[in-house]
Amino acid sequence: MTGGTEHRGTGVTGGTPAEAFAALLERFAEELAFLKPGSPEGLLPLNALLMDLEQVPGVAADSAPAEALRTARLWMDALLDGDGLFSPGLIQNLTTWHDWFIDHLVAVETGRPHLPLPIQWREASTTPVDTPVAGSVPPAAPAVRAADAVASGPTFTLRLPEDIDLLREFHSESLELLRAVEASVLVLEADPRDSQAVNAIFRAFHTFKGSAGFLQLGALRDFAHELESFLDEVRGGRLVAGRRVIDAILAGADVLSHCVAMVGAQVASDQPVAPIAILSDTVRQRIESARSGEEPAQPPSAATVAAVVPAIDSSPAGERSEAFVRVDAGKLDTLVNLVGELVITQAFVLEHRDLRGAENLELGYAVRKLQRITRELQHTSLGMRMQPVANLFRKMNRLVRDLCASLGKQARLVVAGEETELDRHLVEQMADVLVHMIRNALDHGVETPAQRIAAGKDPVATIRLTASHAHGGVLVEVADDGRGIDASVVRQRAIERGLLAADAKADDQEVLRLIFLPGFTTAASVTDLSGRGVGMDVVKGRIDALRGHVDLTTCVGEGTTFALHLPLTLSQIDGFLVRVGTERFILPAPAVRECFRLAAGSLASVHERGEMVDVRGRQVPLIRLSSALCLRGASVAQAEELVVRVETSVGERAFLVDEVLGKQEVIIKNLGDTFAAQSLVTGGAILSDGRVALILDTEALARVPAGRGSLATRTEVA
Repeated sequence: MTGGTEHRGTGVTGGTPAEAFAALLERFAEELAFLKPGSPEGLLPLNALLMDLEQVPGVAADSAPAEALRTARLWMDALLDGDGLFSPGLIQNLTTWHDWFIDHLVAVETGRPHLPLPIQWREASTTPVDTPVAGSVPPAAPAVRAADAVASGPTFTLRLPEDIDLLREFHSESLELLRAVEASVLVLEADPRDSQAVNAIFRAFHTFKGSAGFLQLGALRDFAHELESFLDEVRGGRLVAGRRVIDAILAGADVLSHCVAMVGAQVASDQPVAPIAILSDTVRQRIESARSGEEPAQPPSAATVAAVVPAIDSSPAGERSEAFVRVDAGKLDTLVNLVGELVITQAFVLEHRDLRGAENLELGYAVRKLQRITRELQHTSLGMRMQPVANLFRKMNRLVRDLCASLGKQARLVVAGEETELDRHLVEQMADVLVHMIRNALDHGVETPAQRIAAGKDPVATIRLTASHAHGGVLVEVADDGRGIDASVVRQRAIERGLLAADAKADDQEVLRLIFLPGFTTAASVTDLSGRGVGMDVVKGRIDALRGHVDLTTCVGEGTTFALHLPLTLSQIDGFLVRVGTERFILPAPAVRECFRLAAGSLASVHERGEMVDVRGRQVPLIRLSSALCLRGASVAQAEELVVRVETSVGERAFLVDEVLGKQEVIIKNLGDTFAAQSLVTGGAILSDGRVALILDTEALARVPAGRGSLATRTEVA
């Protein structure tokens, strides 16, 4: 007999038979939560609980519960007579069985019509154990044990082992999305009209749908699309997020959670065990009830039913050690932060007046050694978080191929710069961004083969995905040779949607940036790919959160290029320290090209372009940092002012400063809500004397309109 935890008796006494049955089901669910594929743990307790359920008087007198109990007994006996190891398919079947009984008890107590018994269970209860249930396994699927052969609802099959790496990432990302849904539902319960919570849930389902579609999990993608459409009704004000709506959202999230758990279990074994069923019937019933506006049914008593969601093992699946050691990401981040604090403390010690005047040779040697070790430790710890974008880019090949098949278009993906490294946080955030951008390029930008031939183009479109180091950060470009974006079409659609006044004076570049607004779309209808206006909104939101920015260039008939400017890392910066008035600021050192003293007669004012400075015959726009940052106090005399010339994505800029203090590696510190409303300052750094210097965003400063002095969202400093 296989192992498992010893069953010490259920001790079910007192109460009505229905209450006793519900209590046993709750304990059954607790045991289910700890089942692991390939393990016998929990077999004996579950078998004993099933025996107790079979002995509760009266409850199983009804034909449907009796057949359900017989079905579970067949599964359990097959397991006991076999190897005694739980498989993902059996765990899924037992979970489905438990959920059906819970719904059945709720229907009995509330007086609703009883849920029908799934037809597969009726077949299973009259079929010999060693005979597969008809229709439960597709012809191409591998052989499945009888205990795993029952599933209800639409199914999807994983492509293992070829997609195992992508499925691991899907499993991890989906867990994060579902946690976000749960957190947002709590907010929504407190305030049903919280639009931010509704949008968060909507985007989670939207992203889940995109990831499932990317992996060709068709049934899972379709179900997520149904949930997304349901949330779109709430988002559009056609439904109020009352109890019925929230119940439907939670039910849908539970189904997705179950599917994700099954994906994780199969990925752990490296082989597809069985098709994964999507238990969607109950969710669809709840969605229809929410749409119909019926009053919610009275909830069952606590003794009858408890809301039980199967626990999900969030640990990484089918891991191989090889030459690598898996380290918890939180611990790695803590290490980097501690090293950063060490660097700051070291700088403070080295600048101390007692140490600066010391002439002890041994002390000097120790100090230099400490500096070298600390610097190497800092670079090593930060390097541990750097990842090449190669894996991220390779995913996009599959996305392009699959989207072309579904859209009836032809396109090739050309990739360059795969060796470019980014902080792992940036890589993780960029995955969803690139999916949205390439989907947008294929759906909106690239024409059909017939349209391209008529326009004199190659019927196979080209999408370019490149990464490179630029301006002290990383530049990622997504370009297509499609139809381009017509600013007049964007303007008209923006006016129709109330995003732009009909008489607004906006140039084409300003109009084109309207595509990044929430809810904006040029699609004529809603499909599972586009039409809801969330794609480019998600892109801009993610890039802004990463302290980056997006540039757009397009030409009608020739194509569109999106340039994503990102910092190299979110932890440190190689800084160029300057003083303006009494304050010190940090500029990204890789963007600095030169420093020089302002010569007499080198300044000139150009109409509508502001001040310009002559740099060896070139006119470079001049930005007075004291004015742009709204600093108090007068600057020094012009003859003593210095110019720092920097390179940005919009061209050269000359920053007027009072003093250049040198180059220094600094650790970026978040400034919190105080500076959240502006874009000129990206963070702060603690200097060796303990004071804080603000880190300036040269890209944002370069975009300060001529003559305005500062951005409208500026924050006064000093």
